[in-house]
Amino acid sequence: NNLAFISRIFDIAICGFMGWNECFDFNRGVFTQQEKKAKEIQRVLKYGGKFVCCSWEAQEDIRWMEDEILQHYPKILDDSEYLERRPIGMSYEKPEGYRTIFESAGLSQIEVQKERMTFVSSDEEEWWRQMNAIGWKSLIDKIDRKVLEKVKTSVFKDLQQFNRGDGIYFDKDVFYIRGVK
Repeated sequence: NNLAFISRIFDIAICGFMGWNECFDFNRGVFTQQEKKAKEIQRVLKYGGKFVCCSWEAQEDIRWMEDEILQHYPKILDDSEYLERRPIGMSYEKPEGYRTIFESAGLSQIEVQKERMTFVSSDEEEWWRQMNAIGWKSLIDKIDRKVLEKVKTSVFKDLQQFNRGDGIYFDKDVFYIRGVK
């Protein structure tokens, strides 16, 4: 978490989906260990420089996928990898947590903007590949092939509630947060 730039060099720093769950508990709103990323970004900003970041606040598809896996394969609760890190996006980051992180790094004039976007997968297989790509693959690969086929069949059946004929639709809420040095 050490940026290889001299201090106070940038007017603006932009990043997306950086994630702070390794040092911040978004449910309790407290640091679990020393935060370094925001402080390092603040260090390389000029006075008056801006830091803009975005994160998922809610991902309907990931939340739904987790519910489905738990319903059709409850043994996942025995998997320490699942319990420790859950797939990406499952931390349910919140703007209030980012506000705390930004303030602790010395940023002020903090503003939050929220947007809802709809994502469409062309079919169930594409949606399944996307779920694997965002963090489910290592967990799904551990499931016995025969069991996995049953789970996947059940998930695809339940997934039909999101099929509008031209694709699988899910909403995702994103927030942008900006702070000034």
